[in-house]
Amino acid sequence: MSTLNTLQLEINPRDEFNHYDDYYSLPSENAFMDTILTLIDDIPYPVFITKKGKRMIYALNEHAKRGVDNHLIDNVSVDNILNINNTALENNPVVNFNNQWYLVNTGSFQAGNTVYDKIELKPNPEVPNKITLDRCKHMIAVMLHRFRSPLTGIAGYLELLKSETDLENIQNRAKKIDHGIIRLANLMDELEYFYNIPNKFDRKKLEHIELDSILNKVQFDLDKNLRNRIQFLSPLQKKTFFATNEALKMVVKLLVENALEYSPENSPVVISQLSENSIKISNECFNMPEEVKEHIFHPFVTSKANNLGIGLTMALVYANQFGGTIFLTEDGSDGRVSFTICFPYL
Repeated sequence: MSTLNTLQLEINPRDEFNHYDDYYSLPSENAFMDTILTLIDDIPYPVFITKKGKRMIYALNEHAKRGVDNHLIDNVSVDNILNINNTALENNPVVNFNNQWYLVNTGSFQAGNTVYDKIELKPNPEVPNKITLDRCKHMIAVMLHRFRSPLTGIAGYLELLKSETDLENIQNRAKKIDHGIIRLANLMDELEYFYNIPNKFDRKKLEHIELDSILNKVQFDLDKNLRNRIQFLSPLQKKTFFATNEALKMVVKLLVENALEYSPENSPVVISQLSENSIKISNECFNMPEEVKEHIFHPFVTSKANNLGIGLTMALVYANQFGGTIFLTEDGSDGRVSFTICFPYL
């Protein structure tokens, strides 16, 4: 716990003829509040200050004010504003605040004779923000525009070459070139699909959805040999999730496909409902590279040469459509990897 000792005010003796404003008397709560506000105001994410052992909001910075009604914070508990999810991450609670997801970090400090709690909402460094995703999509749009035209031309000239010769060795080489063109075209189709996924939260489209129905659809789309690897730990009390049917299906589908691809053959992929606001998908996995862990949801991050590395990014964009997010909750260091889908309290 840190101690705040930044106020150096001159104290003069009081008498019945010499009245000083309480603001300039130490320990003055108002004076300390000014100092606290100065210290937290430049922090680039939301910060709330409460008195130790109490949850009533004492102070907050500008980033926090953007997500609350300033007229409704007097004598209000911070818990009425922050619906903290303690089940998503084992050692770190998370919260959806002002339509953004944050990691919650709480520390204490002392100002004068009073101890305060500082509740910081820090962005998850693994997850790209909306600005980063928009820039990535803009880059993809430029790439698609630049690459499709010459690729179409190459394919046309190749067809002419194949039609003008019957030599077997030329035809065989042309087939290999044709295979490469098809591969490039498929990659660009995948990028275009990613580019066209809306990254917008629309509360009006949300509905109550049962996880069972989503899993049935996801399993139906899988190859029969893969369906038996999916295990669902059904909770004693089933609850519905507030999302959009298509978006939640795509999130689960992409996470399940990722788990199947990166886990040992025939090992199970386990899906569990942690709470009414979180779903966990886990699988066996070893030796995840550090550079992948640190940027797991960023596009073009992959440990496989043939992949674009946009599957988890697409899952994140679909989660954004219902105000949710995804956290990497086990990173393979103990032999398992898990992703947890979080839903906001609405």
